[in-house]
Amino acid sequence: MSPQLSLKPFYTQRVEGTTIPDPVVKDCYAVFACRHKFCREVCPVYQDDRDEAHTSYGFHSSLLAVSKGMGTVGDLRESITNCLECGACELRCPNTLFAGDFYGSSTTTVDLVRKVRRDLVAEEIGFERYEEIVSYIDRFLGYFTGPEEELTRWAEGLEIPRSGESILFVDYFNAFETTDVPRNAARILQAAGVDFGILARPGATLGELLDISLETFVEHARHNVAQLEAAGAKRVIMINPHDYTYFTRDYTAHLGELPFEVVYITDVLAELLEEGKLPFTGETARGLLGKVSYHDPCTLNKICGINASPRKLVASLPGVDFVDVSPVAQWSYCCGKGNASFKKLHPDKSYKIGAKRLQAAADIGAQQLVVACPHCQDQLTDVSSRAGVPVSPVHILTLVAQAMGLDA
Repeated sequence: MSPQLSLKPFYTQRVEGTTIPDPVVKDCYAVFACRHKFCREVCPVYQDDRDEAHTSYGFHSSLLAVSKGMGTVGDLRESITNCLECGACELRCPNTLFAGDFYGSSTTTVDLVRKVRRDLVAEEIGFERYEEIVSYIDRFLGYFTGPEEELTRWAEGLEIPRSGESILFVDYFNAFETTDVPRNAARILQAAGVDFGILARPGATLGELLDISLETFVEHARHNVAQLEAAGAKRVIMINPHDYTYFTRDYTAHLGELPFEVVYITDVLAELLEEGKLPFTGETARGLLGKVSYHDPCTLNKICGINASPRKLVASLPGVDFVDVSPVAQWSYCCGKGNASFKKLHPDKSYKIGAKRLQAAADIGAQQLVVACPHCQDQLTDVSSRAGVPVSPVHILTLVAQAMGLDA
C-alpha cells in the first residue's frame, strides 16, 4: 500500500457566503499561483468540455475569488459538481510533485471539492440534481437496516463464516448490483485454500455521503471498524477500489490508524499466484477473444498506486495476448462514472468520457478491456452497449475464475 494524503484538518471549517477560512485561502493561493496548469490536460472532464472552471485550477481560483468578495460560495454550485474525484490533478500538481514531501502539504482537490459540496448542502443551497443523490443514498442506507440475509444473499451456497482473521469486505454496490464480483472473489479464495470470513452486517461505504454528510459517513466507518474488530479481522480484503480508498485515506483521516491491515484483492491473488496456489488449467478463459488490454481504475491507480498486481494476473492468464498501456499514461483516462455522484449529475459527460476510454482501447487493437473495479465494469458495459465500439469490458476476477476452471 502506498502512503495516502490525509484530510487537512482545517477542511472541517465551514465555507459560507464569502467567508473562507484562512488556511483554505492559503491552499487556493498555492494553486492559483501556478502558471503551468498541468492539472488541465490530465483532467478527463476538461478534455471533454474544455471549461477551465471545471479543473483543479478553476476550483481553487474560484474559491479564492469568493474570499475576495467576487461572488459567494453559492455561485460555485454549477461548477463544483464537475469533478470525477479521480485524483489525476493531485498527481500532476507541482505542489504535490515538488513541495508535498518537503512541506508536508500537498494539493488535495478531491477533499476540497467534497468539502465545498457539503458546505453548499449545509447552507441549504445544494447543487444541481441534488435530490437524485439524496434518493440514491436513502436507497442504499435502507440496506443497512434491512434483513441480514439480504446483505449476504450474494454468498448463498458458499458457506462462508461470519468471522476470521481475514475478512472479505463486500460493500452494498457489490452485494446488490454486481454480485458476480464478490462470488468470484470468494470462490477463487476458497479454491486457493485461503481461510476467510465476511461481515453479517457491513455499514455503508458511499462516496455520495462524502459529498453530503460527513457525519453519516464517519458513523458508518466507525460501525465497519467495530464490526471488523469483533469478527477478529487482522486483514481486510477489498474488492472495490472505492472502499480501499475510503478505508486507507478517509477512515484513517477521521478515525486514526486502523487495527487491521487493508489489502486489495489483486495484490492477494498476485501473491497466491507466486506461491503456486492459483492453478490455471491451461485453457483460455471462455470469454477471452483476441488482444486484451487493462484499464486502471482511477481510485486504484491514481489515488492508491496499485497497478502492478492486476497486470501480473492478466499477463499470467493462459493464451492471453496482452497489450499494455502504462498506468502513468492512464492518468488522463477514466471510465466516466467517477468516485461518487458524477454520473448521476452529468450523464452525458459520463458517457463521452467512457466512450473515449473504450475507443482508446480499440485504437491499440484490443478486443477486450480488463477491469478490476465493479464500478468500471458497470459503467463500461453500459457505454459499450451504446457506443458501438468493438471492445468488451470484462472483470479480472471473471477471467481468473474461468482460468481456474471454476464454473459461474
